[in-house]
Amino acid sequence: MVAVYQTAYPRIKKDITTGELGDVYTPTRKERQFALKHCKKNTASYLGIIVQLKILQRLGRFVTYAEIPKSIVTHIKQRIKSKVTNKQLKNYYSSGTKDRHVRLIRQYLRIKPYDYDVTSQLVRGWALEAAKTKEELADIINVTIERLVKENFELPGFRELQRICQSARVEVNNTYYQQLCSYLNAEGKALVARLLQSPAGGANGFG
Repeated sequence: MVAVYQTAYPRIKKDITTGELGDVYTPTRKERQFALKHCKKNTASYLGIIVQLKILQRLGRFVTYAEIPKSIVTHIKQRIKSKVTNKQLKNYYSSGTKDRHVRLIRQYLRIKPYDYDVTSQLVRGWALEAAKTKEELADIINVTIERLVKENFELPGFRELQRICQSARVEVNNTYYQQLCSYLNAEGKALVARLLQSPAGGANGFG
């Protein structure tokens, strides 16, 4: 298994600096105008759509309310002068309005949703191609992330990417193994078997 931090999969850092908050999570005038087209100012919906927008820009995917550090919410609230409480924002995240905003934000950023029936097949194809030249699972995952971003797709959960890429690597390696075996005659296969069965450091071993 590979850990998420060993890959290029975007994550929210636990120790977000003041500089990063300002650079990454400050809504622009255009973004505030977008939010005002769909929500009334000083409402939970207005704060919520902006929070969702900034998180998607940073991570390439939507997340739950529990996954968003309070420092990000606080920063955005200060920038838009919102008095919405955390409880009100949490209620927004469990509402139908939040889901409607997801569709609006996708349209605004021109990002395509990740479809587990269709997009996962694209990812599988990219992973199979990458596995032909890369052995490390993290490298294969990084290739699929790069392609998803290039094609303007949302990112799926990390476990989904890991599952697809791991399966692709196994499939490619098995294909290479079968090809290699097809080149060996009975004598060659017997020799390989003896090498694998020999104790390490023995006359026929690799030690």
